[in-house]
Amino acid sequence: MALSEADVLAEIQKIVAAQLDFKGELEPDDELIADLELDSLALATLAVAVEDHFKIALPEDGPRRPRTVADLCRLILDQVRETS
Repeated sequence: MALSEADVLAEIQKIVAAQLDFKGELEPDDELIADLELDSLALATLAVAVEDHFKIALPEDGPRRPRTVADLCRLILDQVRETS
């Protein structure tokens, strides 16, 4: 079964709750920095947890750096597809 954006969003929700103690619901349009108020340490924690969970490597900088939760979902899906 192929991984969907909804599946990825649900897993990100679990990761954010467990790793960053975030209590709210994530929405695809939520901005990682502005809306979720993630600082550089929280972003790094999220990146490592996502990489470990999905067994992928996220780009550190550049044009593919995610701004929103939806961007992160798409980036994860792209990376999963590239590694499978």
